[in-house]
Amino acid sequence: MPQRLALLAAMIVAFLLPRVPMFRFVNFAPVNAVLSSIGVIVAVAGMAFLVWARQTLGSNWSQIVSAKQGHELVTSGPYRYVSHPMYTGGLVACIGSAIVVGGGFIFLLILLGVIFLWRVGAEDRLLARQFPDEFPDYARRTKALIPFVW
Repeated sequence: MPQRLALLAAMIVAFLLPRVPMFRFVNFAPVNAVLSSIGVIVAVAGMAFLVWARQTLGSNWSQIVSAKQGHELVTSGPYRYVSHPMYTGGLVACIGSAIVVGGGFIFLLILLGVIFLWRVGAEDRLLARQFPDEFPDYARRTKALIPFVW
C-alpha cells in the first residue's frame, strides 16, 4: 500500500507544483507545431513500449515490488533491451508529454524518475534473491533503463 500512496502523492504534487508562483515558469506550451508533434510521437512511443512490456510480463506483473507464486524471469520482448522497460516507457511518455504541455509533466518526470530509480533497485534485489542462478547473467548483459547505456 505505501508504494501506491507514494505514486499517487507524486502525481498530485507534480500537478500542484506549477500552481506555486515560483514554479510557474514551467507552464508552457510549445508554439512550434513541429516540436509539439515530436512530443506527441515521443509520448505515444513511450506508452507503446510500456504496454508491450506489460503484456510481455503477463501474470508475472505486480503493482508492488513482491515475489509471486510461479514467478518467472522474463527476458523476451522489450526485456531483451532493458530490464525495466515499463519504467523506461513511462519516463519516455512523460518526456513527450512535458515537451507538449510542460507544467505538471515536468515535475511528474522528476518525481517518477526518483520513484522508478528506487523501484529498479528494489526489483533487482528481489530478482537476485528469487533467481540467483539466472538473474546475475541477465543483469550483466541487459541495461536497466536505457539500452546500451544504463
